[in-house]
Amino acid sequence: MLYEKLVIVLIDALRVDFAGGNQMPFLQSRKELDGMNSFVAIVKPPTVTLPRIKALTTGSIPGFVDVVMNFGSSFLTEDNVMTQMKHHGKRMVFYGDDTWLNLFPGHFVRYEGTTSFFVTDYTEVDNNVTRHLEKELSELDFDVMVLHYLGLDHIGHIAGPFSPLIGPKLKEMDDIIRNIYQELSKKDVPSLVIVCGDHGMSDQGGHGGATENIPDREIEQIDLAPTLSLLLGTPIPKNNLGTVVTDVFTGYNIQQKLVALMVNGLQVSEVLQHNVADYELDKGYQLYTRTHKSFLTWRNSNISKAVSLEQGLSLRKQFEDSIRLMSSKVSSSITQYDVYGLVVSIVMLWLILFTLVSMDRHNRPEWFSWHVFLIVLLVGTFGHMTVCTSDWIHSDLLCDSTVISRGIQLSMLGIFAVMMTCVIYSIVGGSVLVTLFSTFKAICRGGSISILLKTGTVIHTLSLLSSSFVEEEHQTWYFFIVTIHILIIKNMFEQIFQSKHDTNVNISEKENSQYETEPVKYDLKRDSLKECQLLNSDNNVERDFREIQLLHSKIYHNKNSCINEKQVCISREDPIPSRRNIAMVIVVLCLCRLMRSWNQTGNKWLNIPDIGDWLIRPDNLYLLSVIVAVSILVVFLCKMMWMSIVQQFIYSIGLVCVYLHKSSNGSLVQILTPSDKNGCLEAQIVYISLLLYILVSMWKKFKQDKEKYYKISCEVHTAFILLLLVLSRPHNIIVVVMMVVQDLLIELYIWPTLNQNSISDWTLYFLWMGQGTFFYQGNSNSISTVDVSAGYIGLHDYQPIIVGCLLTVSSYGGIIFWMLSLLKLMYWKNHQSKDKDNKSTIRRLKNSLIECVHVVCLFRALPLSVYTVLVTFMRYHLFVWTVFSPKLLYEGMLTVVLSVISFILLLCNIIL
Repeated sequence: MLYEKLVIVLIDALRVDFAGGNQMPFLQSRKELDGMNSFVAIVKPPTVTLPRIKALTTGSIPGFVDVVMNFGSSFLTEDNVMTQMKHHGKRMVFYGDDTWLNLFPGHFVRYEGTTSFFVTDYTEVDNNVTRHLEKELSELDFDVMVLHYLGLDHIGHIAGPFSPLIGPKLKEMDDIIRNIYQELSKKDVPSLVIVCGDHGMSDQGGHGGATENIPDREIEQIDLAPTLSLLLGTPIPKNNLGTVVTDVFTGYNIQQKLVALMVNGLQVSEVLQHNVADYELDKGYQLYTRTHKSFLTWRNSNISKAVSLEQGLSLRKQFEDSIRLMSSKVSSSITQYDVYGLVVSIVMLWLILFTLVSMDRHNRPEWFSWHVFLIVLLVGTFGHMTVCTSDWIHSDLLCDSTVISRGIQLSMLGIFAVMMTCVIYSIVGGSVLVTLFSTFKAICRGGSISILLKTGTVIHTLSLLSSSFVEEEHQTWYFFIVTIHILIIKNMFEQIFQSKHDTNVNISEKENSQYETEPVKYDLKRDSLKECQLLNSDNNVERDFREIQLLHSKIYHNKNSCINEKQVCISREDPIPSRRNIAMVIVVLCLCRLMRSWNQTGNKWLNIPDIGDWLIRPDNLYLLSVIVAVSILVVFLCKMMWMSIVQQFIYSIGLVCVYLHKSSNGSLVQILTPSDKNGCLEAQIVYISLLLYILVSMWKKFKQDKEKYYKISCEVHTAFILLLLVLSRPHNIIVVVMMVVQDLLIELYIWPTLNQNSISDWTLYFLWMGQGTFFYQGNSNSISTVDVSAGYIGLHDYQPIIVGCLLTVSSYGGIIFWMLSLLKLMYWKNHQSKDKDNKSTIRRLKNSLIECVHVVCLFRALPLSVYTVLVTFMRYHLFVWTVFSPKLLYEGMLTVVLSVISFILLLCNIIL
């Protein structure tokens, strides 16, 4: 029986437990009355709307490039169910997500699209679909009607699957389905209603459907395409890899179902022949061939009905197994990679890494030669032309003749020639080995903290070679952060113990051939040493300095000396740590442990209930509201001491509006009536408060000369906290507050006692804290944990650039927060300097900023260089789409974020 009317009700992010629960009573009743067929479909990643629509309509498996295309979908050229129905004269209407209109332009006789990106709207976006139903169901002049509802998905992004908003929305969808069913039942035409989701919903509110915690699958999502085609009497899409679901063929006998599977198998076998060279040796193809012959024999045999039915059911299973085997073979080999582009990218990354490692900021030899550059450029151009003109390899990106491709080729050749020239000069000059050896000596000669930071960074890079460590990367950073703070406590104990044995030490008079110095008494009971012993530069300065430095290290363990131009300074104002300092480091560790339990992440622990899950439960609404209010107050108390009255007023308005915005959708207790259900006005007031705060701070601080850079960096850091609060989910506001408290404790109790550590060490320390905070906020290496709703806070419509920036700040806010803290403390260190020479102070600060940028670049180049090689070799691995590819996307985005931060640091270096 072919159906004349088809209605597809696609409910975005419809989970299995939603459809089968009591919240949708009509669907549940039809299921109990055996009035419908119910299946659980597992989707293949990536679980975003565009690739899922492609899978539903083409029966093929999309790739991760469709994640990017999801933000700018274009016409679908691949053969699909919708195009086949159009070619067969089917009248189609559509209402819902405008992604369909972009994929299938000119297919629908009537339509209205709604934007899928404005996730804060979950009411009007569905009302704009439902308002067309009455007219369509009364006229019933369509053959196919597609309804794509977005409200449920938007609620998931905003408040998660356990929000009290979920129940009413599901009831609304259930009423719509009942209305459609009842109206179609009145007409005497064969009709089919399909209720499905494009993807699931994770417990964190992201897109699920590809994870093991969702119920066991019975069919693949791509099975819908061939099933619909045969039920409507249209050809199966040419690239389909799905299997016909014969259970829905009501009224068909076993022979008709086997014919459907035979047609399906023939189509999949043709796809296999076009994509696999030795397809005749494939087990699935051989099984299909044998089953096809057995089917022809069975159809012409004269046996009893019982035996015939039993053999027919066996043949059905064999057909289904053969189709799935052939589909699996095609899907594993159908992906085509631009190998030349991959190799070029990897070479460029390793050249960048090599150049960064070889750079010696203290001794920069002349590394560039125009003669070597021209030779390298000619060789590179010749090799590139050879590859692009060969038959065995080709690159659509690097070998095309388009303007964009030509620009990319010229840029890559130029960069390659420059870096290769530097590398050749380094190798020939021997500076590479010298630099590497000196770097290794510096690491070994550094303190225990320095050694741990550098070796830990390398160990983390090596851990990315394991898929399990990629999935559970948060465990690596949690371990490193705890270890570094335990080591800091150990060093503090050593300093306290050393200081007790070296108080009131007198330095006896020492004769010198060139000069004499009076004995200097070091009283370490005082807060700091106030005097510097200056030694005039002469031939014995180096020898004297070594002796004084050795003696000084014995006297004051945590102080170091420095040679600045032609003077020796053996006095620094670094206080000896006390028990209070140790206690504050322990508090930082306790906060790390609390944040770790706040949001379980990764793959193994993601579904274990955590503190955040408990707080967002409806019965804990008042408790969450009180905690959020207290947390916002803590932020104000931590920051108010450095603010003027005007700044306090502006900042307090922003903090109050943060609470009002979070309470607008019912996540917190409402103390005032919100402007609208999305709290757009409140969020916009937060943005305005943030800008006003920065402007007032700039106007005030630029009047100062000596402290302006330090204080401006503090104000920018404070303003960023306000932005991070408004972009965070209610339960994650507490995580932001714990970050603020940690930052305050580090600034007051850890930084001063460890001030002798280099800028490189502190840069790595804050990068570690940023990486840990990324996971503390509930993020992971899975795209499903991205909080899409943060990109639309304060917006009335979809603005791609603004949405992208807000999403980036929301996801990588922890890293940005700690890098701003580092900048602030670098300015503070420069401000505390006793050097009266302003030029010398500025030069030292410039060097610190350059060193910081150098470390950040190395921090990115090292894992990228190693991980891209791994992903290239593992491109056919079983976990390439679920583990390696998402991690590569995250690594790329983190590189963009840290590149912007590095650019800002270089800009600060220029304006000094």
